[in-house]
Amino acid sequence: MDLYLLYKIPQVIVGENQTFQGPEAHVRSRGVDVQVVDNAECVELMRQFIADRPELWGEDIGEVV
Repeated sequence: MDLYLLYKIPQVIVGENQTFQGPEAHVRSRGVDVQVVDNAECVELMRQFIADRPELWGEDIGEVV
C-alpha cells in the first residue's frame, strides 16, 4: 500500500508551527518526512500577518473573527 499523501510528496518543511499547528503527526504517519524548523523570521511574519489581518487569518483557519 502506498502511504504517501498528495502526489507522493516525500518531505514537507514547515517554517513554524507556533501560530497554528497542522496535522504533522498524521502526515508523518503516512510516510512523509516532516521537519519543523521554527524559523524566527517565519514566526514573526505569521504573528504580524495575524495582527494586521485577523479576518483573513480567521477565514484561513475556519474561525469567524
